[in-house]
Amino acid sequence: MADLPPLSTIPSLPQEAQLRVLDTLFEPSPELHQLMIPVLANQTFSSYTNLIDAVGGRMSALSAPNSPTDRDVLFGILGSHPRLGRAPANPEHLSELSKKEQAQLNEGAEEQAEKLRALNAEYEEKFPGLRFV
Repeated sequence: MADLPPLSTIPSLPQEAQLRVLDTLFEPSPELHQLMIPVLANQTFSSYTNLIDAVGGRMSALSAPNSPTDRDVLFGILGSHPRLGRAPANPEHLSELSKKEQAQLNEGAEEQAEKLRALNAEYEEKFPGLRFV
């Protein structure tokens, strides 16, 4: 991954640089930042895949049904993903990977874009705060 520093340097990087690592791998999210900054500052990983898995594990732990606060944090992270096939209100807040994904989706036929809009609306009505991804 081109814009990512060597894994071994992450714990010693300034917090802003650690946040850029998260924002490269995931959608920018204050909730994700808050969840992972202690981990990035104190843990090393053998690969970026392991770092991504660690984020997934932390997010899974938030899904426990007994904590509404954890659920709100999880929904904040998941809700940071842009709606598929729709130009985002703030494209500068997208990860590089999402910018590429959105460009590909937006190049499709109008029929595909309309179907994505309908799926987005249906999903968000059923699962408020989440995105169809």
